[in-house]
Amino acid sequence: MKNLFFLSLLLLLNSACFAQNDNTLFLTYALSNPEPVYNGDVVGGAGYKPVASSSFGIRYLMKSTKIITIETGIEYSNYHFKLDYVDNPDVTIPYNQKTAKLISIPVYAHLTFLRYLFINGGALIDTEIDKKENDINKQSGIGFGLGAGLKYKFRNVSIFVNPFLERHAFIGIAGSHQGSRRSMINSGGRVGIGYSF
Repeated sequence: MKNLFFLSLLLLLNSACFAQNDNTLFLTYALSNPEPVYNGDVVGGAGYKPVASSSFGIRYLMKSTKIITIETGIEYSNYHFKLDYVDNPDVTIPYNQKTAKLISIPVYAHLTFLRYLFINGGALIDTEIDKKENDINKQSGIGFGLGAGLKYKFRNVSIFVNPFLERHAFIGIAGSHQGSRRSMINSGGRVGIGYSF
């Protein structure tokens, strides 16, 4: 009888930890610090310093009774970074800001546990639009992202806070050499408000 009681308690706790996800549509906003990096070892060349950048978009969390569900959507990002290089002493280096505008589609696995906590991550499909002249390779390609966060639901309204790390265009489709191309690492935080249906 004691074993049956403990088994029932374990099943009850398990169902409380992993609640059912409804279809939820979120409006999101993110602040981040993007930094272009080489995919391989390169000696010399200009460096970059991150400048605060923003993104906004829509995220869709699919309904599921399982622990892991699918998260997708579309996001527009306007990334800024400052050209940073070493020159002769006493030479003034002008402020030189570069920009990359991306549309990204995440295809993430979303794991909810202990009701309010979640981990999300997976592939990012990126397309750079309105390409400006700079020495950063075009950021169209496939990247990846990983995040963790807190969410709270009251009736049909949900909110979340989601620190994240993303690597854009790790596999580029813009025709540059894989060993020396630049792609962006982007770390920051995302907030969202959504409606469940």
